Parts: sequence; structure tokens; C-alpha cells
Amino acid sequence: MRRLLFCLLVPFVSLLCAEPVNDSAKVVGTPAKSVPDSGVISAAVSDSLIATEPLSQDPYQELEKISSDRFQNLVVRAERAQKASVDMGHSKNIQDFAKAAHYFYKESWDSAYAAYDSLRSRDSVLEKSVVLRMAKARFMQGDFENMRKTFALGEKFATDPSFDKAVSRMRIEAAMADTTLTDHAHADSLKAFLDKYPKGEDAAVLKYRYAAYLEQFNQQKQAKRLYMQLLTSAAPYRDSAFMAVRRLRKVKGAPESLSEKVAYAKMACAKDEASSCLSLLDSIHVLDSLLLVKNPDLAVPPPEDSLQKLLPPSTFDMDTRIALWEKRAVTLRTLKREKESIAQFKYLLDSVEARPLWMQSTLRLYRNDAQKYAKEIKTMDSILQDVSQFSKENANNLWVRGFEYEQKQQYDSAIVCFKTLSNKRFKNNVKRQWAKFRIGFIYFKQEKWNEAVNAFIDATKDPFLWSGSGARMFLGDAYMKLGKDSLAREAYLDCIKDFPLAYYAHRARTKLVENKLMDAASVPFAHGIAMSPEQTLAWIRASQKNVKADTSYSKGRYERIKNLFMYGFSDEAFALYDEARKKNYKRLDFLYEYGKLFYEVGETASGYRLARQFQNNIDRRRLMSPPIDVLHYLYPIPFKEQVKFHSGDRIDPFFVYSVMRQESIFNFQIASPVGACGLLQIMPATGKMLAEKESIADWFDPKLLFNPYMNIRLGIRYLVDLKAEYNDDYMYVLGNYNAGPKPTKRWQAAGGGLPWDVRAEEISYWETRDYVKRVMGNYWIYQEIYDEL
Repeated sequence: MRRLLFCLLVPFVSLLCAEPVNDSAKVVGTPAKSVPDSGVISAAVSDSLIATEPLSQDPYQELEKISSDRFQNLVVRAERAQKASVDMGHSKNIQDFAKAAHYFYKESWDSAYAAYDSLRSRDSVLEKSVVLRMAKARFMQGDFENMRKTFALGEKFATDPSFDKAVSRMRIEAAMADTTLTDHAHADSLKAFLDKYPKGEDAAVLKYRYAAYLEQFNQQKQAKRLYMQLLTSAAPYRDSAFMAVRRLRKVKGAPESLSEKVAYAKMACAKDEASSCLSLLDSIHVLDSLLLVKNPDLAVPPPEDSLQKLLPPSTFDMDTRIALWEKRAVTLRTLKREKESIAQFKYLLDSVEARPLWMQSTLRLYRNDAQKYAKEIKTMDSILQDVSQFSKENANNLWVRGFEYEQKQQYDSAIVCFKTLSNKRFKNNVKRQWAKFRIGFIYFKQEKWNEAVNAFIDATKDPFLWSGSGARMFLGDAYMKLGKDSLAREAYLDCIKDFPLAYYAHRARTKLVENKLMDAASVPFAHGIAMSPEQTLAWIRASQKNVKADTSYSKGRYERIKNLFMYGFSDEAFALYDEARKKNYKRLDFLYEYGKLFYEVGETASGYRLARQFQNNIDRRRLMSPPIDVLHYLYPIPFKEQVKFHSGDRIDPFFVYSVMRQESIFNFQIASPVGACGLLQIMPATGKMLAEKESIADWFDPKLLFNPYMNIRLGIRYLVDLKAEYNDDYMYVLGNYNAGPKPTKRWQAAGGGLPWDVRAEEISYWETRDYVKRVMGNYWIYQEIYDEL
């Protein structure tokens, strides 16, 4: 219910308060269905000049200008309500509520008020929500007197805490919008609400607004205290608070304590220029020293440790001191002052503890000049082995060292590293999982086919690993080189069965056809099986194990939730769903039914969240021949018309969906830690550049990247441009999209003339190598399960 009331009031926040700086999650012709394209994709449009021209007469341009916080209501939910209101297949109840919801979502406030007024007694459970919507309609018109009168219609809910909070919240917004009241009165209203309701989803925005008033009243100390609270929280106004603190640090009337300076530094060093961070750290050190000179009793005794007890005194506890030293080392590394960074990390290692992470960081710095630091590298490697032989940090160290040897074609040394890393005592470390594969791959590149076969077979012994799937596919390749066709066919089929919906499975299917090991019609492509909804649900229930039935997962509840969506009360529907989710989140049938429902009503991000859980929970071997509806559930195609329009003949829309699926999990409001925005995860600077190309720079705002239509338009333009730049080679389109042009050009140059599969494995960035394979796996599955868009 708390979520419900907050969502009900979100439009007030977006209309009446300063927006927070975003702080969150970071980027062809369809082949015949029976024989999907191999690694290098053919171009639908060969003329790159045509490919990169902006599309004209965009029918969605006005909708692209809608802010993201209004988009779901004003576009998606309004359209859903409009369709339900005229669908004669629905009951009159649904039609009437949907009509009222359509007025509400379209912001036709008089019509919405009248429609809901006629429905107040129609559904007793919804009466409270109906009254609040009527009050909101009056609020949005600025008719605060009638808003207050509307509250009286819910008099019987006066003792309901959730209703009281919602009413109080709306009264505050009315007071804030009342220009006859002074700013001090506005601030007092905010303070009164925060005193009564100090917690909750909307507390952060109100606290930020209250702090802004205090700053305006020159009460900098009090304002800064509130900003600091937001700064050290996970609230959405954290970035805005950071900017406010940075502003107040320049004001003479806002003195800063040492603890505040440290709290600010912890965030500033991640956001500001490295040189500014270093100056801040220096000032903290100086202030700490001055405080000790004035009052030595402030010194915090170091722990009785053989190393730390010898450290100089400080007013900070040891955890804070370590955090600041570590930030200094990282900042110096960022500034390319590598010698100083090494010295700082060495200080940590010598004065605090032999922490594996610091050893790994030091080794990386040493390796930037491996010849100069050859002795130090050998010594540090040895220490890391002794101190933390099977740590995550040593696994990373062994992987980096092995990959570097491999890239230099020092294959024997690389194999030694990967064999060490394959030790079972590294447990489930992902680097260990790929170590055995890498050994086989090295032999494969050397054309040592028998050794490759033995290594790849060894790499398949750990069950249910993606690396094992890759080993199976390359095992088939090695058998082909040895002329053992039947064993190759067996290995490829084993790869498909092991992980049917993945990159390596598709490559194995393609090789079965290309190498003429099987007739294309007999290859187990991921086409899915046509089944009725009832048969599909039965198949799903047969796929789940040891799941206890719970009464909260019932047909009655499902129908009520579906009706609530049709009524236009999405938040109430989600609240009722959440009650059932807590006890049924492991049930495949529950995840499927509700995920499909969310897709149906346009709540795509919520639906795909369940689809991911479904895919993680099902035995993936069951996906060898699943119902086609299950495949469509796992690989949805939202915003179909927009993707189709902007893709045109310039790029395969299924490739766009493949990127979207990996980048944003279909959540158009998602942001990455580095600031990439929306469905296709576009950086603001890139968005501005693309807006120039699309001739919309005069009205484009980077915040519109969270509008799904705008994001689709610019994201597709970006992919089309990259497709032209890399001569239709999707591997390097994706490499650039994820890692940028500089490393991608390097990979492209190094990969010239090599087969697709080898080039993919030679991408040196772990994240990008993984990303390319996942997106291409998405792409090929999309091509296999859909005839056309």
C-alpha cells in the first residue's frame, strides 16, 4: 500500500519540485528461418550514405517529447484504458472504469472527476482510490477548495492510516502550489509532514525540498545537514544533494566539519575530476593534523596490530583512514601518476595489511611497464600466491596474466596460468569456469587438434556452465578438423541440448548445416512448438519441481488483478499481485501467467522481470523444444511499431531488440552507474550528438532519453551509423556500442581474416566479449522464433 500511495502521488512530485539528478543501472535482412545467418551478417542496405540518413515525417515525434515520468500514464496506460472502454467483449463495469481511467491518464480532469464520481459506490474496495483520484483531478486543475471538499467524500476512511497519509500529502502539495502563502509557510508545511511521516518512498523528495528552502533562508548549516543525510543514503535525490553540498561548500556561512568533508569526499572522488578529489583529500589530511595539534586527546587509538599500531595518530577510525588512503591511490592512478599510486598502494600493503585487492591493483600498475618492474611483478605474484592463493583477486590476477601471455602468443606460459586457475579450490569463480575452456582454445589456435579435444572434453565436465557450452561447440570444430564428422555432429548436438537458447547453441546449429552434418530440416532450431494456452501451461507445470501450492495463487485473484489493470488501477493491481508473489516467486506457472499478463497490459519491464526469473528457474534443457509462446515470453517485442518504423530497411529490428534485451531488460527508465539512459542505454553526450544528426537538437533534452520512443529513435540511429562504419559486421558494432571505438578498432585489426568464433573469443575486455556473445545469441534466437516483425 505504501508503494501504491507513492505512485499515486508521483505526478505531484514531478510537477512541483526540482527534479533530481539521475543517480542509478549503463550499450539486415532476416535470413531464412531454417538456416539463420552465420557469423558475418549480410547488409540489407549497402549504401552507407542511405543507411545513415535520418528518417523524415516521424509520426511519433510529439510523443517523443513527453517526459518519462508521464509517459507510462499518458501513452501506455491511456491507450490501454481507451481500448478497454470500447471493447464490447468486456463487462460494463470494466468499460466504465476504463473510460474514467482514460480521461484520467489523458489529463482530462473535469471528465475524469465526473466519471469517477459516478463510480464511487460501484466497487467498495476501490472507493478509497476513486475518491483520491477525484481529489487529484481537482488538484491538477488548481481547484484546491474543491479538492478539500472531495476529501470529505472519503470521510469513512478518515481513520485509515494510508488514506490519511495520502490526504496529508496532497494537502501539502496544495499548500506548496498556493502562491498566497509565503515560502516560510511552505517550509513549515514540509517540516510538519516530515515530522509526522519521516520515512517512506516520498520522504527523500520532501526532505530535499525542505533543505532547499532552508538554503534559501540562509540557514546553510541546517540545509547542509539534510543534504548530507540524502548524500549518505540510497535516495533518488542523492546526486542532487551532492550538487547542493558542493554549492554550499563555497558559501562562507556554511562551515564544514571534518566528518562532513569526509562524507562528501567519498562521493566527490567518484564524480569530480581526479585533481579536485586529490585536493580534497589533501585538505582532509591537513585538517585532521591541525585538530590533533590543538587537542591530542582527539586521537583514535589504532588497533593493537603488528602493523597498524605503528601508524601516526589521527582523529579518524581505522576504516575511514583506510578508505581515504585507498581513494588517494585510485585517484593517483586515474591521473596517470602511476609511480605515486604504486607508492600509495604499497603503503597500504606495508602499513595496514596484505590485502589481495591492493596487491592486484599494484600488479596492474606494474604491468603497465612490465620490463621496468619485472622483479617487482615476480615478487608480488609470489606474495599473492602465498597470502591468498585461492582468492577472487588472485583468480583475476591469473586470468589477466594468462590472457596477456596468450595475446603475446606465449602459449605455454598462458596454459600454466589457466591450469593454476582451474584448481577446484577457486570454487565457483567465473574466471575459473572459463580457464579450462581457454586451455582448449589455445590448443585450437595452435592447430593441436588432439590436445584441444582433450582440453575441451575436460571443460565440459562441470555441469550447467556457459563455458561448458562453448567447449562443446569448439569440441565439434576440433573433431571436424580431425575429420571425425560423426563425433563433431554429436558434440554440436550436445552443445544445443546443453544450453538451447544461447550463442553457442546457434553457432552449433549453423555448423551442422554448413558442414553438411545434418539436413537443415532435421537440425533442432529454436522454432518452438505451437500449443494452445492450456497445453502451454500444462507443459510449464510439468517443468517445475517440488513446488507447493499456495492459495494466494488462484484464478480469482488473477482475474481480479487483470480487471484492476483494465479498470485503470495499475498500482492497486500490483499491490494485490505483490501479496501473491511473496509465496509463489519460485513457481514457473505463476511467473509465466503474470509475466504474460503484464506484457498484455503494457507493463513490459515488470513482465520481463518475471521472464528472467522463469528462465533462471527452469531446467534449461527443457527449452530444447518448448511451446512457442514460452519463447515469445522470454524474447518479447515491445514498442513494436516504433522499432519497426525507425529500423525500416536500415537495420534488422530483431537486432535492435537483441541490444535492448541485454542493455535495459526493457525498462525505459533504467540508468547505468555511469549515466547511460533508457532502453538502449545512451549516454547524454551521445544523445546530443545523435539529436544533431536527426535535426532535433533545437528542442532535444537529454532527459528525453528516458522516453522510450525518443530512445528507440536515437538508439537505432546510433546502431545504423555503427553498422555503416563497421561494414555491417555486427561483432564490432556491438564492440563499439559497449566499449567504444578505440579498443574496437584494435580488435577489428587483429581479427582480420579470422573466423567469427575465434574473433569473438579474442576480444580482450571480459565484459565486451561476454556482451557480444549474449547480444548475438539474443539476435539469432529472435530470428528463429519470429517470422517477421
